Amino acid sequence: MDKKFYRCMVCNDIHFGVNAPDVCPTCLNKNAYIEFSAEEAKMMMKL
Repeated sequence: MDKKFYRCMVCNDIHFGVNAPDVCPTCLNKNAYIEFSAEEAKMMMKL
């Protein structure tokens, strides 16, 4: 099982894991996560 990056479309919370959370822990919206690339994650986190 490979871990992937997921981003909440509502609040931009970033999650790294096997699956996206069903509910965003930051904004509490359901099914708001989309998968995105490691390069995009680095840009979002400004690394």
